[in-house]
Amino acid sequence: MSEQPQRIEDQVSNAPEPAAAVPPPVVARSPIDWRRMHLWEIQPVRDLLVVAAIVGVVYLGYQIRIVTVPLLLALLLAYLFEPLVRWLRTRRIVTRRWAAVGILAVFALGVVVPISIGAGFGVVQGVKAASILAKNATAVQKSLAAPTDDTLRINVPEGAWRNIRDFLVLPEERATEPVGRGLRAIRSDTQEDMRLLLRKAVDYASEHAGELAQWGGGKVLGGGAQAVGAAFDTVVSVGMVLFSIFLTAFFFYFFCTGWGKVLEFWEELIPERRKGRTIEIVGQMDRVIAGFVRGRLTICFLLAVYMTLAYWLAGVPAPLILGPVIGLLFIMPYIHVVGVPIASLLMWLNVPDGGGGFYSQWWWIIGAPLGVYLGAQLLDDWVLSPLIQGKSTDLPIPTILFASIAGGALAGVYGLLIAIPIAACIRILLNEVFWPRFRQWARGERLDFLPIGKR
Repeated sequence: MSEQPQRIEDQVSNAPEPAAAVPPPVVARSPIDWRRMHLWEIQPVRDLLVVAAIVGVVYLGYQIRIVTVPLLLALLLAYLFEPLVRWLRTRRIVTRRWAAVGILAVFALGVVVPISIGAGFGVVQGVKAASILAKNATAVQKSLAAPTDDTLRINVPEGAWRNIRDFLVLPEERATEPVGRGLRAIRSDTQEDMRLLLRKAVDYASEHAGELAQWGGGKVLGGGAQAVGAAFDTVVSVGMVLFSIFLTAFFFYFFCTGWGKVLEFWEELIPERRKGRTIEIVGQMDRVIAGFVRGRLTICFLLAVYMTLAYWLAGVPAPLILGPVIGLLFIMPYIHVVGVPIASLLMWLNVPDGGGGFYSQWWWIIGAPLGVYLGAQLLDDWVLSPLIQGKSTDLPIPTILFASIAGGALAGVYGLLIAIPIAACIRILLNEVFWPRFRQWARGERLDFLPIGKR
């Protein structure tokens, strides 16, 4: 019995040691024969093709913007109303389909119909203002051609237009007077420059406002082929707008009812080994874009309503045109301040009907547009932004300003729709992916600062 444990110990002690892990043999790779490779198998060429494909898709979207703009608008609206749809669905109030139908119905009755009616009245206001502007500018031009004719001077409306006329004919009245020296000569040179600039402005207003008035009035009220052509152009324009609204509503319904599938589609495109980090970065993009889109666009819509009503009460000409435009400009910082001088200038020119009472006083012409603007700014900063937009979107003002102007200048409405989201995404990618790697490369911890490869 004692020998058996001893034999076991001898076997254990005499057992061979386990062999060390042998690395797999290195297989020598044959050199690449470039003659047998396809062009798209070369990595630099493949990268260029991918970049070209992305640029081509964006350019194709711009060329077929009659479809892509409604598509992007529908996607934007579905993204905008997703929290409301989710809230209605989780509380079992309605299904997704009925929620989409209800949103479309409320949007049509509360937004599309009022905007369409307001746009019609706005066009009438704009044509009327342009007609009066052209009439007054033409009267000034005729009086400038014969400055000694009192009848032509009387035909110029009193107020701003007659003051402009008297200021412009002043050189002819002083033609026989001796030219002063010193300060008087410097002042005369400055006045000459101002007169030249103002004369060009009057000529420009007379020419272009006359064209607009003729388009709005003469062509429509004229006879024969001219009236038929104007009516046909109007029908085509209205038809295109209605077609765009129909496409937007059509796409919105399917995006809203199938929002889960939309998210699954984009999630399937993410590689599995980087899905966690990618979803984290996409979540940051979602918070920034959602804060801007859901918040800022809603605020701009409310401010457009406020500016329209305020301009109408202040006596600003064409409030149904100027109010919505300036209200929508609140999507960009600082740009909306242009509404103050434009409104004051239109009030000073008394474009609609000459005003009356305190509406024609200089303090009202200057103070009313400024007060409307300050009211909108206070409403935005102290009421709407804290209630609707909440916390900061972490999107810097220079980024918003540059992206909006660049996108609008390059591709109009299509560019405006994609400029700010793209700028937000690029900024997050730079902060989360590129700059950390660049700092590591600067400290010598990486061989390459580009976020590619394994080292």
